[in-house]
Amino acid sequence: MKRFLFTTSALALIMTSTTQAANVAVIATPPTLLDTLVLGLAVFATVTSMKVFDLVRGGLLSKSWQFFAGGFAALALAQLLRILNAMEVFSLPSFVVPAVVMIMIGLFIMGVIQTRKTLG
Repeated sequence: MKRFLFTTSALALIMTSTTQAANVAVIATPPTLLDTLVLGLAVFATVTSMKVFDLVRGGLLSKSWQFFAGGFAALALAQLLRILNAMEVFSLPSFVVPAVVMIMIGLFIMGVIQTRKTLG
């Protein structure tokens, strides 16, 4: 219940206005098509990195693969938000997608630092 309340309040904070109907035709435009391709690759990379994390669980590289999986999940979330915003499902402030991308970059950097610390 707490998770539901937190999610709903977070969504209420970031949504600025309501929209009436989704613009499904925007999927066929080249930028959104590329965003959809990147979303598919990010989901594939998230699943693959979670499989690798399961293989190295308890090992020295498990923490870095957690960071990589989180980074790919953040990339998938950013692409999904970008596509939904382009389809006008809901309206987002302009800082939301770049903020999620910055979180993704931070997670990737933390994964590289952790890998370098482990292997170095």
